Amino acid sequence: MDLIFEKAGHIASVGLNRPERKNALDPGILRHLYQTWEAVNKDDDIRVVVLYSTLPDIFCSGMDLKTAIPVLTRAREPENEDEAWLIDGLKGGVGEAMLKVPFVKKPIIAAIHGYCLTGGFEMVMGADLRVASYDAVFQMREASLGIMPIGGGNVLLPRIVSPCRAIEILLTADNYDAQTLYEWGFLNRVCARRELMPTAMALAEKIAANGPLAVQGIIRCSRETRAMDLQEALRREVAIGAPIFASEDAREGVRAQREKRKPDFPGR
Repeated sequence: MDLIFEKAGHIASVGLNRPERKNALDPGILRHLYQTWEAVNKDDDIRVVVLYSTLPDIFCSGMDLKTAIPVLTRAREPENEDEAWLIDGLKGGVGEAMLKVPFVKKPIIAAIHGYCLTGGFEMVMGADLRVASYDAVFQMREASLGIMPIGGGNVLLPRIVSPCRAIEILLTADNYDAQTLYEWGFLNRVCARRELMPTAMALAEKIAANGPLAVQGIIRCSRETRAMDLQEALRREVAIGAPIFASEDAREGVRAQREKRKPDFPGR
């Protein structure tokens, strides 16, 4: 099983689980990720997702050099259904699986330890929050392989860290530790390995306790307005937020505040 999916309350956990290939992203796991994100979107009970690795020393080694890369570079033709999906998925599916495009409606927290390389690094760029252990190592090594990132690294990374930091990471293909990327603004938290999942889950629980429509609206606004000019972004913010003000969630939130109790948001 290349993915471990669990749900507890309003939080879903998705674990990358390909020990034989160090969580390399092959056509199968990418297809399963896409299907998992579809299922998360359809499940109104899920309010937050935590993405993590089940392996002891690595989060993700990037695109699988034995399967995905030969198919993507046209070194050989697809040989099975998953590989055929990968080629078709370049038009829609692969980007969603890797969080390259805003597909998942719920906030995603990436909990990262060990090596997080190339496509794995790009995938966590698409998460909304990122927590890492001190032993995490990040690398965009495509340039050293004679290829360039096409999983969103060129576009997303400069929007998270500064453009000059991003171009350094992309061009040097060097390793970057968690503390450095925390200081550069890529990570929300850095902690000891034993505290990684508790830290990620504490963030998830705090978010899940808030109004689900408000949380989804904030995520949507954050993603959709990144490339807009100021006035267009402000108009989009109102367009997304105004219906939420008229929701049952909003009425319950105000009522709970007045009654000095925790709100019980219905999600509508």
